[in-house]
Amino acid sequence: MSSAATLLAEQADRPGPGRLLADQVGYTAREMWRSRVVLIFIFVLPLVWLALIGIVAGNEVIDEATGLRVMQFVTPTAIVMGVMFASFPPVANSLALAREQRILKRFRGTPLPTWAYLVGKVLGAVAFAILAVLLMLVVSVVGYDVQIVWRTSVATVVTLAVGIAALAAMGLAVGSLARSASLAETISIAGAVGLAFISGMFLVGATFPTWLERLAEVFPVRHLVAALQDQFNPYLSGSGWDPGALAVMGAWAVGAVGVAIWGLRREPGVQRSATATRATATGRGLEAVQPGRPAAMAVAFDQTRWANRGAWRDPAWIAFAIAMPVGLYLLMATMYGAAELRPGGYTLTFFFACGMIAYGVSVTAFINMPGAVATARDRRVLKRLRGTPLAPWQYLVGRTASVVWIGVLTAAIIVTVAVVVYDVEVAAAGLPLALGVVVLGALTMAACGYALLSLMPNAKAMGAVGLGILLPLSFFSDVFIIGGAPEWMGTVGSLFPLRHYVYALAAALDPAGSVPWTNLAVMVAWMAVATAIAVRRFRWE
Repeated sequence: MSSAATLLAEQADRPGPGRLLADQVGYTAREMWRSRVVLIFIFVLPLVWLALIGIVAGNEVIDEATGLRVMQFVTPTAIVMGVMFASFPPVANSLALAREQRILKRFRGTPLPTWAYLVGKVLGAVAFAILAVLLMLVVSVVGYDVQIVWRTSVATVVTLAVGIAALAAMGLAVGSLARSASLAETISIAGAVGLAFISGMFLVGATFPTWLERLAEVFPVRHLVAALQDQFNPYLSGSGWDPGALAVMGAWAVGAVGVAIWGLRREPGVQRSATATRATATGRGLEAVQPGRPAAMAVAFDQTRWANRGAWRDPAWIAFAIAMPVGLYLLMATMYGAAELRPGGYTLTFFFACGMIAYGVSVTAFINMPGAVATARDRRVLKRLRGTPLAPWQYLVGRTASVVWIGVLTAAIIVTVAVVVYDVEVAAAGLPLALGVVVLGALTMAACGYALLSLMPNAKAMGAVGLGILLPLSFFSDVFIIGGAPEWMGTVGSLFPLRHYVYALAAALDPAGSVPWTNLAVMVAWMAVATAIAVRRFRWE
């Protein structure tokens, strides 16, 4: 056979665009199914949100004639929350990781076009997110007596598919533009939380400023929530179609895929060499290689310095530890104002400040810092430390001291904003005690983070499970929802350290407060138990 005939035969056997797309969807589905972290985002977190919103909203009968319950109108919010966390962060992180590992670069030598790869990612996310929705609907119908409005079912399916596609496409856009998988994960999770707040999914019954309402209407999440709420409302007539919402979500899907295609034409930033990575991880640059062994505390201090430097160079730390808590405080304080909290008599602007301090420190100590240690363990950096003079306690002390310093900085910024912007009154004499509470809380949450790290197989699992624990726990600890939760929810929250962290800060900063001995004792107990678990279970390989 001639070379021309051979070429024609090979071209005839080459799969077409449709088959390439179908194969990519199948590959994406298998990849997501095999990833325990993605499954946590897709199936576990949505059910947690559904249960949490059901606890907060209750499920009282509001129509005796039809048996209609409160969850009929709350379930759409839980569904959107679930599909957003199932579609947005996992897709962004997956694409950014593929770019970081140069997998996409190798695709250029294959017949797979860029658009087929991206659309396959979106369709795979849509398929799994719809499975998550079906699971939530089954739980809602069986557990909460939610009624399916069949005349709007077609519109509901189409709306969900378009909304999920828009969110997944946004994940592609973030993943294609982010310089690293860590940055993509930071932007996507922070973006999801921010969109949830401005779309009214966290703060039930809050009054939003006009400018914030208009800002929320720019993004697809608000339109998805509104459309689903109408489609689940049996009192409304019609088939449930919302052309305006579909148009906005479709425009975001198309535009985000276009941004992703453009972004993938650029190569990610050059990765640091292994030597530089080891130097950062161990805190020992070339300038530190000197004859003689330094003192133990000097090495620990160097570890703190290097951990601080690594934190300030990582956008994830800045976004989650400082920018997000301060931004959420400004948002909630603006919406709620100085309304009185019952019981306790605190103003919301005062109590929100305490909650955001505890939340910001907890994100740094419970998720970010243990996640960085888990990453070093995955890359075998911790294993190589055993061949150096650096003792394990020096490495961990340096990381923990960095957490304490960043936590104190976060607390100082939030207290300053509360006093200067919202005229919040704090006890000047209580500032030293508040500083001690911030430090104790940072150490407690860091110990809990180390304990969780000792049980997790890798950094991805650490981040997903840590987020899955901290966000629901924040609701049980009066960080996000104030006075709207049932009394037993506060009782459950009192078993964990985050709630005691919040109330200890409030007692320390309150001009009429006293030393919160009980709260401090609970945090110390948690720190001791978590430290014991971490010491016993932690493995350096």
